[in-house]
Amino acid sequence: MTLTARGWSLLAGSLALFLGGRLLGLAELFVLGAAALVLSLGAAIYAARLAIAFAAQRSLPEHLQVGVDGRVDVAVVNDGVRRSSTTSCTDLFDGGRRRARFLVGPLDPGELARAAYRVPTDRRGRFQIGPMRARVGDPFGLAVREWQAAGSDEVIVYPRVHDVLAPPELGGEGIDDESRVVAGRPEVAGEFHTLREYGSGDDLRRVHWKSTARRGRLMVRQDETHKRAPVLVLLDVRIQAHDRPSFERAVEATASIVTALARAGRPLDVLTTSGRALGQKGQRHLGSVLDELAVIEPDGPDRIMPALTGRRAHTLVAITGTLRTNDVSAFSLVVRRGGSLILVTCHDAAPQAGPAGRLRSLVCHVPPDTPFADTWNHSVLAWQRHDPSAARRSPSPR
Repeated sequence: MTLTARGWSLLAGSLALFLGGRLLGLAELFVLGAAALVLSLGAAIYAARLAIAFAAQRSLPEHLQVGVDGRVDVAVVNDGVRRSSTTSCTDLFDGGRRRARFLVGPLDPGELARAAYRVPTDRRGRFQIGPMRARVGDPFGLAVREWQAAGSDEVIVYPRVHDVLAPPELGGEGIDDESRVVAGRPEVAGEFHTLREYGSGDDLRRVHWKSTARRGRLMVRQDETHKRAPVLVLLDVRIQAHDRPSFERAVEATASIVTALARAGRPLDVLTTSGRALGQKGQRHLGSVLDELAVIEPDGPDRIMPALTGRRAHTLVAITGTLRTNDVSAFSLVVRRGGSLILVTCHDAAPQAGPAGRLRSLVCHVPPDTPFADTWNHSVLAWQRHDPSAARRSPSPR
C-alpha cells in the first residue's frame, strides 16, 4: 500500500494545520488538521484491506506491419475468494513511452472479463509490451495498492509490404557452366521430359499405363524441372547514401520485393552493402528476413565492392538511396553476362547514371510521397512491353 501524490499532499496539509493551530492558537485549525489526518489514515487502511487476487493474460499477434492496426486482447480473471474492487490497469508499450489504460469493474470470484486496445504501428521495430500494472484504491484517490497483473511480451512490427510484381526471370548464364541456357535436371515433378522403363525404386504413381499397355513393359514418366538461379536482393545500408525518409522507403521496397519473390516460389538471397546476409535458409526464410528488416539501421563502410566480392548473380535487385557512378559499375560486375540489373533508387534526386549496356537493366526511381507499388509495377510492366523475354517469363499482375 502506498499513498498517492494527493494522499501525501493531504497528510502534509494536516501537519501544516496542526502547526498553524499551535502558532496562532486557533482550535479550528486543530480540528481541520485532525480531520485531514484521519482521512489519510482511513484511506490507507481501506486500500490495505482491498483484495488484489487479480490476474490478466494477453493475446496478441507475434508480427504486425507498419500502417496495419494491431489489436491486443486482454483476459482478466478474479483469482481470489472475495469480490474484487474496480481496478485500473495500465499496460506499457515501447519501454513505457506509450501506455494503454482501462478500467475493470468488480468481479466475483472466478469471473472473467475481457478488454482490448490498439497497438501503434507507425514505425517498424521490435517492441516490448508490458509489464501490466493493476491498482485499486480508496474512493478519494489518497492511497492505492499496486501489483503486476501480467508480464511482458514482444511484438515485431514489420516494414510495410506492398503488393508488387516479382522481378522478371530473364535468364543469363547457366548456373553450372558458361552457357546462356539454364541447365535442366530430371526430377519427379515439373514439365514432362520423357518416358523410360521402370527401374527399381521408382514410384509406381509415375507409371504411364497407356505406354505400358502398348509396349508390354512398365514405363514411367520422367519430368524435367529447371534449376532457378537465386535472385540477389541488395539493400544499401551506407549512411552516406540515405537520409531517414529514403532509408525507410528502401527498407519497404526490399520487404515488398522479397515477399513478391517468395510468393512466386523464386529462390533468393538478401544481402546488405556491409556484407551481412539477411534471413535463415529454409522454410522460415521470408519470415526471418522480415524479422531483420524490422530492426535494420544504416551502418557499415561507404564502399560496396567488399560486400560483393566473389558474388555472381543472374538477377541483381539493388535498392539504394543516392546512386553514384561507381556504384553502378560495382553492381554491374556482379551480374552474369546476359543477366539483369534492377536499380531501385529511393532518394529525392533521380539517378544520373544507368547500368552498362551489356545487361538487361531497369531503373526504378521512388521519389517521396509516391506509392512504391505503383512506381514499381508500372516500371516492371513497361520493361515487359519493351523486352519480349521479360514479357514471356514474368508473372501476370495480380
